[in-house]
Amino acid sequence: MKFLVDGNLPLSLVEFLRSKRFVAYRLVDVGLKGAGDSEIASYAFRNKLILITSDKDFGIVLRP
Repeated sequence: MKFLVDGNLPLSLVEFLRSKRFVAYRLVDVGLKGAGDSEIASYAFRNKLILITSDKDFGIVLRP
């Protein structure tokens, strides 16, 4: 599995996932620091990444 971890979550989550041999990216790793929810969701969808966030606004981004 591959994950995209939203900026509102700690770096330690990315480090934990990587320590368990998962592929995990932060927004800054993929050039999305400061990007909007729709852009982040679209990127995750296009690249087949599971988006992890605590941002409840993503609930209104149904599908890019």
